[in-house]
Amino acid sequence: MKLILKNRFNIVLLSLLVLLSLPSVLGLLHAGFPLTDDGNWMVVRFSAFYEVLRNGQFPVRFLTRLNNGFGYPVADFLYPGFMYLGVPIHILGLNFINTVKAILILSLFSSTIFSYYWFRKLFDNFSASVGALFYTYFPYHLFDVYKRGSVGEVLALSVLPFILWQIERKSLLWTSIGIALLILSHNTLALLFIPLVMLYILLKIKPGKLKLKFKNFTTLFFGLLISAFFWFPALFDLQYTVFGSVKVSDFAGYFSSFNLIGISSMFIILVTFTALKKNSLKTNKLLLLMLGIFIVSVFFSSSFSLVFWKFLPVSFIQFPFRFLSLAIPAASFLAAAVISAFPKNKQLILGFVVLVLMFFSALPFVNANSYQYYPDGFYSTNMDTTTVKNEYMPKWVNNLPVLMANVKVQNLTGKETINIIVNSPNKILFSTDLKNMQTIQINTVYFPGWEAFINGNNLNINFKENGLIRLSLPAGKNNVEIIFKETPVRIFADLLSILGLVALFALLFLGKNKKYEIIK
Repeated sequence: MKLILKNRFNIVLLSLLVLLSLPSVLGLLHAGFPLTDDGNWMVVRFSAFYEVLRNGQFPVRFLTRLNNGFGYPVADFLYPGFMYLGVPIHILGLNFINTVKAILILSLFSSTIFSYYWFRKLFDNFSASVGALFYTYFPYHLFDVYKRGSVGEVLALSVLPFILWQIERKSLLWTSIGIALLILSHNTLALLFIPLVMLYILLKIKPGKLKLKFKNFTTLFFGLLISAFFWFPALFDLQYTVFGSVKVSDFAGYFSSFNLIGISSMFIILVTFTALKKNSLKTNKLLLLMLGIFIVSVFFSSSFSLVFWKFLPVSFIQFPFRFLSLAIPAASFLAAAVISAFPKNKQLILGFVVLVLMFFSALPFVNANSYQYYPDGFYSTNMDTTTVKNEYMPKWVNNLPVLMANVKVQNLTGKETINIIVNSPNKILFSTDLKNMQTIQINTVYFPGWEAFINGNNLNINFKENGLIRLSLPAGKNNVEIIFKETPVRIFADLLSILGLVALFALLFLGKNKKYEIIK
């Protein structure tokens, strides 16, 4: 009976938390699509991703429609997690616009739910509830949604509390899978959050158990293995792009303002220090870790850290305000910890004050400034590269295409016609009957993975002249196939991911999931 009542109470409490989280998603339930920095690009990229996936490219690397139909390998480098997640949602019937909106909505609700489950392992239900709402309504969190439209970052922020909850549950399986999902969700936030996750695990080890330190990094090992199909080729293939020579943004223009932190966070920090001074808040390693993370993240997000940005290797973060992603879990943890430290009669008062300040801080960011009403076809036919400076363009492309080519395959040196049999995102098949050797150009940017075959035999691709696929075809009748395939490096990475999943489940099966708890 107690178990039944407890389950009913949890259902009611979770329902209440979801209801209280509803204002954070109301702007996404609007008929239009929020006008944000990156939101349009995310819809365009997802539509191009779905197109090549539906035509058989898996894992997805090269988005053929982008770059004015000449193709662009952005999916090989930038956080594909939200796009893989969007596929089943789109298949269920939502268009591309509403699929991206659905991912944002689910991410916000998941942030609340997973944060609550994480905090409930450490604090009482009320404190955990306030901390969970604090996580969702942190100003920078909503800024990511309604101003930046950064779907990958918002998804990553929903995965982090799931990982920390699974650490508290001592689950090797779900912690490892969570880390893999984090890496797929957003490149930069994964680099920021994984050190936090590893420190959290180490601080949870009981005294005298430090010999388990190496074992506790198995979650990172499995997480890296499972996600290797993405990050390994992304690192290796970067050498083929102009990324290293392009300055995407000037960090000096992207320091955070106080309103991205919020008066609610500063109130929590003030109460935390006051409680610590009066010894009313129990000091522990996790509390000090989160306090330190909050201070460091706020510092590096502000212009006070300008001198450090000039010489420290933090340029991969691009925007200083991204450091506030670390402040979100830190401040919400401190909010739950501080409230739980007070007697029951004072918890309600403090919790009410925190919630009022939280909603006040979130108010400027809880909705979009404006909306747009383009049809879904605007996104599913858009040919932008979806990146700021085309920074993942192959370095052998000398002139960026500004218009779509009139034909996909053209004869550059002769007048013989080309009979195109198949023209799909991942495969082009055509036949020719040439009087002499001719140069044929496929109006697609070359990127490793494209291979050509003539009458079933390998054919060399020349791409050095202008970055496009060019073929030298002999006289006579020829059947030519150009297809995008996995390179040996990518196949190796794919096998690592499969091996990681198989090894993880085998380990848990053999150990019956008890011998391999990640913390003791």
